[in-house]
Amino acid sequence: MQSSNNISTGVRRTRHTTALLAASLGVAGAVLLSGCSSRADDAPQVDWASGVCDSVQDVGSELPLPASDHKDAKKYHAEVVTFMDALGRRLGALDKKMRHEGAPPVDGGDAAYEKALGNLRTARTSLAGTTARLKKADVTDEKSLEAALKRAGEGLRKASAYQGPAHDFRADPALGKAFDKAPECANLPSAGS
Repeated sequence: MQSSNNISTGVRRTRHTTALLAASLGVAGAVLLSGCSSRADDAPQVDWASGVCDSVQDVGSELPLPASDHKDAKKYHAEVVTFMDALGRRLGALDKKMRHEGAPPVDGGDAAYEKALGNLRTARTSLAGTTARLKKADVTDEKSLEAALKRAGEGLRKASAYQGPAHDFRADPALGKAFDKAPECANLPSAGS
């Protein structure tokens, strides 16, 4: 039977871990989509928006969250690092697909494209730095794990502010209309949300 102090520590760690993983899911949510694959309109902007949403969908399958294990801090630390590495790879794959899609076919499309790629790369860099620091953390027990997760949570909150390339592109009125018409983009939030 655990002492009340051990239970209290476990509850605090569970709350903190939940907050950490929620921040991670904020980043993951930026790349998660579902949608149908038919194109309702062949206008260049709608076709381009459809390709962007297809790219996002291709890299957006769900990542399994690490199961909370209060008995083995080192194992849980490794599982969280693995989760964050996988999330970083997803953002890298999205970056590659976005480079393949190229700039949108609208006036000012190059600037919008560079801004969207810049935001994606900033999120990737922030996540990579946080993951690297978490990997190096010396985790030997619950207390050291809690401290490492707290530090990682601060970096993840910054990365989780990223809403994804489609959100960035929707800021352009012509592209916003194209995303609205593309069935693949039906589950994306609007620029104002």
